[in-house]
Amino acid sequence: MLFEYLGTGAAEGFPAVFCDCEACREARLLKGKNIRTRSQALIDGELLIDFPSDTYAHALCHGVRLDRVRFLLITHSHSDHFAPEDLEFRGMAFAPGMENVPVDLYCSEAVIRRYREVNGGRVCAPIEKALRFHAVRAYETFSAGDYTITPLPARHMATEECFIYVVEKAGKRLLYGNDTGFLYEEVFEYIERAKIVFDFVSLDCTLVDNPVSDTGTHMGFDQVNRVLNRFFSIGAVTEHTRKYVTHFSHNGRPLQDVLERRAQSFGLSVAYDGEKIMI
Repeated sequence: MLFEYLGTGAAEGFPAVFCDCEACREARLLKGKNIRTRSQALIDGELLIDFPSDTYAHALCHGVRLDRVRFLLITHSHSDHFAPEDLEFRGMAFAPGMENVPVDLYCSEAVIRRYREVNGGRVCAPIEKALRFHAVRAYETFSAGDYTITPLPARHMATEECFIYVVEKAGKRLLYGNDTGFLYEEVFEYIERAKIVFDFVSLDCTLVDNPVSDTGTHMGFDQVNRVLNRFFSIGAVTEHTRKYVTHFSHNGRPLQDVLERRAQSFGLSVAYDGEKIMI
């Protein structure tokens, strides 16, 4: 699988949209890997994870053909992960000659409701037919083309079911793990019981080194390290597993070189916008 980080920032981006703190000023000056748009990932050019408002910018900056996307996974309904307004342009005179029609969208019932709230009554029938919604549930594995996908519950919102995703193809497995706080005990138990071994793990590190409890809705380096230690203890990761952190808030001052020095002590890699990884 070819995995690409299209965006690696939290909701406000980095530099944050309205912020003029020292870290944000430095990021604007340095640019490059220090610029972090809202989090989104792409697998093999055809499986897109999340649909933030920066999706169009990602397509332009990283050469993504959105009309070739066949499958869309949504983690939850927060606006930095699901901005459904642009889906109304998928078809008719807005998008003639799309390569893949329709796109299959996998998400919770809450995300489907959010789409209806935003686009209800505004999207015409031909565009509606270009979107096939599939409500998914935690631990219920499903197939999307050549991919086998299992949603796992994320510790993120009290008002709706949120997911992290296990994605498998051709004997390779990855975990895309944001937004979430420290993983639920039942998630560790499920992974151990299912004997899942990951080739690639991407985990939420929103808070970087800012304090957060294990009942919080995001993680930092401490929680990520403990999640991975638990994975090691149950055989879910090995010395061959590639381990990345992503989804950084500007409050963690996520300048790339600073994060890389910090991550090195944990044996982690730091994702940046546009990074491609062959799994």
